[in-house]
Amino acid sequence: MLAAQELHRRGLEHLHQWRYASARRELQRALTRDPSDELRARILVSLALAVAELGEPDAGLDLCAQAHALPITSRDISALITTQEAALHQRRGEYETALELYERSIDDLSPGSIEQANGLNDLGVLRLRLGDFVAADVDLARAAEAFDRLGDPVGRATAMHNRGYAAMRRWDLAAALELMESARPVLARGSQVALALVDQDRAEALLNAGMASDAIALLRSSAATLGRHRHHQMRAECEFVAARALLATDPHQARRLARRTAQRLRRIGSESWALRTEVIEAVAEIRTGTASPAWLEWTDRLAAALRGRLLEHEAQLLDLNAARAATRIGRLDDAERRLDRGHTTETDSLTERLLERAALADLAAARGERVAALGHLRTGLDLLHDWQSSFGSLDMMSSVVGHGRGLATTGIQLALADGSPDLVFEWSERTRALTTRVVPVRPPQDPGTAADLIEIRSLTVTEPEAGTPEAARLATLRDRVRHRSWLDAGSGEVGAIADVDTVARALGEEAALVSFLWDGADRLEALVVTDETRRVIDLGPSAPITGLLEGLRADLDVTASRLGPALARVVHEGLQRRLDAVAEVLVAPLLDELGSRHVVLTQAGILAGIPWSMLPGLVGRPLTVAPTATRWLTARGLAPVRAVGLVAGPGVPRAVEEVRQAASGWDSASCLTDGDATVGAALALGSEVDLLHLSAHGRHAVENPLFSAVLLADGPLFGYDLDRISRVPQTVILSACEVGRSTQRWAEESLGMVNAWLHAGARCVIASPAAVADDEACEVLQDVHRLMAAGSPPGVALAEATADRPTSFVCFGAGW
Repeated sequence: MLAAQELHRRGLEHLHQWRYASARRELQRALTRDPSDELRARILVSLALAVAELGEPDAGLDLCAQAHALPITSRDISALITTQEAALHQRRGEYETALELYERSIDDLSPGSIEQANGLNDLGVLRLRLGDFVAADVDLARAAEAFDRLGDPVGRATAMHNRGYAAMRRWDLAAALELMESARPVLARGSQVALALVDQDRAEALLNAGMASDAIALLRSSAATLGRHRHHQMRAECEFVAARALLATDPHQARRLARRTAQRLRRIGSESWALRTEVIEAVAEIRTGTASPAWLEWTDRLAAALRGRLLEHEAQLLDLNAARAATRIGRLDDAERRLDRGHTTETDSLTERLLERAALADLAAARGERVAALGHLRTGLDLLHDWQSSFGSLDMMSSVVGHGRGLATTGIQLALADGSPDLVFEWSERTRALTTRVVPVRPPQDPGTAADLIEIRSLTVTEPEAGTPEAARLATLRDRVRHRSWLDAGSGEVGAIADVDTVARALGEEAALVSFLWDGADRLEALVVTDETRRVIDLGPSAPITGLLEGLRADLDVTASRLGPALARVVHEGLQRRLDAVAEVLVAPLLDELGSRHVVLTQAGILAGIPWSMLPGLVGRPLTVAPTATRWLTARGLAPVRAVGLVAGPGVPRAVEEVRQAASGWDSASCLTDGDATVGAALALGSEVDLLHLSAHGRHAVENPLFSAVLLADGPLFGYDLDRISRVPQTVILSACEVGRSTQRWAEESLGMVNAWLHAGARCVIASPAAVADDEACEVLQDVHRLMAAGSPPGVALAEATADRPTSFVCFGAGW
């Protein structure tokens, strides 16, 4: 028969692996083996945790009371019982009681003991809930050190994971993800429950990074696992985070999930968590437009209840959201009162600080104080950029812009309502510059990422079937490459936005700036800036143009395929009618202002993918599509091309002919063809030349745009590979279908191969947003090279080469 001490040890082992039902069974057996009073107390304390996690928190507190009633004189054992009571109150959301119990007992635990290490970890988590992130990190660091001395890798990994959560709450996402990723392998070996809890916190970090879809997928999986193992409180907490994630994509579903979760939490006696979940329900009601005066009164009661339980962060979040709702229904004094109550400081999280600026701007605009409103919006975007500059990853930078999208959209709406071209220019730049204002930095070489990309290439030569081990391995590798990139440190620098006078001088007599603007609702406008004029032109409702664009890409792709003469004529005529209709809306109203000038174009997100060089009025006109006017200003003035590199990938019928004919026009050109055209060789060549031309099949990866690729002899060259190039060419020509496409994030931010090259340091990229016929690409791009070799800048050469045969190739960045 096993002794009580051995059964207790087994129970503790189950507890550490979150196997609470097994722990309860072993601990109940231990109580039947006549343990000493001191051991009985320890068993009762452990059993209290097991039953509480299985949905019986009151029973857990009763067991702690039984332990206190034992005739024990040891301060250490008494402190152990008290810290367990604190942990149970913490799980119920009774934070004030829990904090008092922890502070009364933590220093009476034996120094260096497992009990003290566990107590410090639990106290750190409690301080996280209370918003005291600095103190939380101190406690968790002490816990990690104690676990390390005890030789407990799981305990140490748990504390380090929680430190990652603390970093996340401080909005240090790079540190958060690094700490969580380092702890994950150790914790994942424990149990499915352990992995679910780790992934829940990781999902919350992804949510803060703006990656709501990634977060929701993890949370659904975690909640299902926790439900299967009957961890009711944990499952409810996971669904709380899931409801928060759904606010960004489906507020109706978020509201339903939050309401159901709050009810579940109350059934298990977790009132504080139920109140926190009701905040998500309240915000969802704002997003769905159902807020009313009665709703405002309810939020007042809810905020008071939250503050009564020391949930100041949640109460503040509720007040700031309610202030915006009050402004929308004309209750301006109510809005001001809530703003006073929810006022933020530098120690508050970025969520609250950005939300406060949005609410202040709403109120100022409602009172007719447009200047003040725009000032609040500028301050909010400056906060966002300061945070963004901590990231080196383009993927991460383009994701987190969602936190500022509402500020930018409100700014452009106010600027358009004002009508001042100078003000519209400023907000056009601010709206587009949510990623490009951050000064990019080249990340260090990562051998692990390089090795993973090589293996990914080998697996994607023939894409593995879904459900196979190869497909699972490929998904793991892609995730690992992406997650590693998130840890790249940023420059910490944010560039200034150019002023319109400087841009107008740079445009000179030969060029005009056209900035297309969408108001976030239903209107399109264009700002035209030349050396003579600045004018805002109303282009009408956005719905007709978005309808036209829905079929444009399909028309372009069909046109590029091999068709019989009769069918080709019909398809071409249909494409031309669509291009004419698009140009009638977007180009014709601007032609009087443009005259014969070159065009620097910045496009609204809803217009991404248009082959601008094919639109009547722009055909044969030098044109470059820039991320922002500011970016064009800093990148313009391309240096003469001294060295040229050309690469022909496999499977493109005229690729070798294309690169050899193009090379013949240059005095110095190097070609890679056939088996020599590998990824490594192409990157090495690119680092030695001013102009790099890649002729290969291409594909745009919608789900993970930096895995967009051009296909070379040994597999795909990905957007992620560009970090390995030591010196980026000034100009890149991508003679590959699709790679000029991009995935839109948050309605404006684009991500794809072109963006990756520009972010890496290229100043000009020629690419097509649609399929291009091999013959067309071969002939047009030979002429582009001939003209560039004669001294024409890329944008001018492309315009001349396509003046009598329009193609979908577009010049991006600075075309001259």
